[in-house]
Amino acid sequence: MNLPNRLTLARFFMIPFFVVFMNVDHMGLNLTWQLAGHVIALGLFIAATVTDYYDGAIARRLNLVTNFGRLMDPLADKLLISAGFIVLIEQRIAPAWMVIIILCREFLVTGLRLLGTSQGRVIQADRGGKNKTISQLVAVITALSFLVIRDILTLGGWWQTLRARDLRPDFWMEAVLYLLLLIATGLTLTSGWNYFYKNRDLIREH
Repeated sequence: MNLPNRLTLARFFMIPFFVVFMNVDHMGLNLTWQLAGHVIALGLFIAATVTDYYDGAIARRLNLVTNFGRLMDPLADKLLISAGFIVLIEQRIAPAWMVIIILCREFLVTGLRLLGTSQGRVIQADRGGKNKTISQLVAVITALSFLVIRDILTLGGWWQTLRARDLRPDFWMEAVLYLLLLIATGLTLTSGWNYFYKNRDLIREH
């Protein structure tokens, strides 16, 4: 198995560990362990994102593109994004309706690509799709980073001080994250519409 495919498999293995460490705060452990779990989860998500970039870049540069990579790389991407957003629902950060829209779009476009493949057409990611992916990753990584920052400030007693001074840290954290999630949802809808509009002939044929 070549290096790009190994990186793809590594991303698969990171996902369940990411979910486990994000659920440390539901295991009855103290705040120190919760902080450690969130830091590790953030590191795993960033590492998985990095492997997503490098497996494709290496495969193209060294001409190591395989059928395994074509199938499993986008599947690993979808699972990573899905895990990230579902965890944010559990953390009461992301509204469920936004996550449902994002996940529905991801799997609908995947279905469209499979339909195109069956007809000998390769539907590649366009600029809108890449911007969508970046916005989703930024939203998830920012949310995870905010959780780590909140844990650190809470552990030091500063989060409670900010609340006591009526600086509303919870409100501002939620407002920033909601804006990022709203942008990601909007770009997700727009890029999904563009994919289906450009390939509407495939749907008409069936």
